[in-house]
Amino acid sequence: MVRKLTALTLLIMSPFILLMLDGTGVQAQSNTNSHEELVALYSDFRAFVPPPVVAGVPDYSARAMAQQHRQLKDYMARLKAIDDSAWSIEERVNYMLVLAEMRGLDFQHRVVRPWAKDPAFYSTTDLGFGPKMHGAIHLPNLPIADKGDVKALASQLKAVPAALEQARTNLVDARGDLARLAISQKQVEINVYGQFAKEVAQHHPSLVEPARQAQAAAQRFKSWLEDIEADLPAYGGVGRENYDWYLKNVLLFPYDITAIELISEREYERQVAFLKIEEHRNRAIPMIEPVKTRQAFDAKRKQEDEDLLAFLKDGDWMTIPSWLKHNPNEGPYVFPADRDPSKPGLFDAPLDLHFFFQAEFRDGRPLRAHNLPGHAFDGLQYRQDTRPIRGDRRLFFINGVRAEGWAFYLEEFILQAGMLADRPKAREIDYILGAKRAARVRPEIKMQSNEWTWAEANQSLIDRTPKWMGPGDAVAQFDIELYLRQPGYGVGYYMGKVELESLLAEQAMDLGDEFDIKTFHDQFRAAGSIPISLIRWIMTGKEDQIREMRGDF
Repeated sequence: MVRKLTALTLLIMSPFILLMLDGTGVQAQSNTNSHEELVALYSDFRAFVPPPVVAGVPDYSARAMAQQHRQLKDYMARLKAIDDSAWSIEERVNYMLVLAEMRGLDFQHRVVRPWAKDPAFYSTTDLGFGPKMHGAIHLPNLPIADKGDVKALASQLKAVPAALEQARTNLVDARGDLARLAISQKQVEINVYGQFAKEVAQHHPSLVEPARQAQAAAQRFKSWLEDIEADLPAYGGVGRENYDWYLKNVLLFPYDITAIELISEREYERQVAFLKIEEHRNRAIPMIEPVKTRQAFDAKRKQEDEDLLAFLKDGDWMTIPSWLKHNPNEGPYVFPADRDPSKPGLFDAPLDLHFFFQAEFRDGRPLRAHNLPGHAFDGLQYRQDTRPIRGDRRLFFINGVRAEGWAFYLEEFILQAGMLADRPKAREIDYILGAKRAARVRPEIKMQSNEWTWAEANQSLIDRTPKWMGPGDAVAQFDIELYLRQPGYGVGYYMGKVELESLLAEQAMDLGDEFDIKTFHDQFRAAGSIPISLIRWIMTGKEDQIREMRGDF
């Protein structure tokens, strides 16, 4: 049976979606030097990743996982048989992307094993909680126009009880921290399914009972976790040695944990020191008050976005295409837990602002730099990238350091480039954000090294963020959960920025007076959403980092 990977499947696929091919395995091919063979192998491998689905339930059983891990060796043998030594750098970059993804899948089987360790992996709704099982349901807006979509959604909802029953069998190595996170996640799902059942009654009565069944199954799963979590091993990290292996071999990242600890701590100290200098300089100026209504928020964001794009374009800092513009429908960012229908609305009194809203509701320019020419630019550009392999969304967080590093780089960039010269309190906000990004690094490393529990990591982030973050802050809750469940995410912001700045400095010194920062930015972006070490190879022709990461493969 040949399985076709649809665009929709790719969009909902998380780095942890793994599964097996229905076939009988793949035989290694004889040596070849064809880039077309690499593209064909990549297509086969991507078809191998999604799970077989039986009666609407993806198979994460021990048998299925063991079979996939065995079959992965055949794909890696096919890749090793391809000789890329005479190819162009652009083609060899594709080879490294395929190798990194195959290593990523291997790492899931050898180390992470979310189907066996992480109860939160079995999220049956696509609410944005991070890594999750294949086929998580995206509950649509009502009413649903297509009757076929109604029928398909009913089938998905009816499969939820069986999926969560299988999860209880699969979770043979569950961890306490991960179970506690899953308990909170499941309560949101319970409330979401309950609200959906009420709302759908008016439009599609046939969905009411399946939604109620899904809600009951989520409640049973939550109750089971509550019964077992106290007796589970606490730590959920991958271990220090495995973490270093993942950084080098999957993320293609040139720094190890020791270097990250030293660099990030120095950067944290720099951000706090500069914040205090800025605060003293502006001591006679009151901090900006946050906006209090959605209307005021929308008007403020529109102005901030337009100012930002004009600054970048008029200053010749980078090419701003006509399709990158303010999106009036974007709205405030909503965390997954805030999708709980039992919670009050964002602008309901009294206003309860988490850390990021404390910043953005005052002056949003630093965060808009992160999200508009940062993530939004990446997303829009991705949709137009038709290059084979390079233009696809990456699995296993392989492009994560590049994506978050670029976005965070832009936060301090607009400060250094002068956009905030006449906005003293916005400069303070920028440094507060920077200190918070740096304060994330230690908690991730300590959790992944199995030295800290989630609660200890959460407290560290709260204690070391200079302002606006207290116990229970939604940003701290979400961040620490994500950094435990997805290695590399928390360090990716600051260390990605460090890696990008290192490349900028290298290019500037290599080119001397011919260096142009607009050209640098445009070339960096044109390389695509791929690891920065690969972008460096493309831009400089230097293979030293990649040679070490490839090893003897």
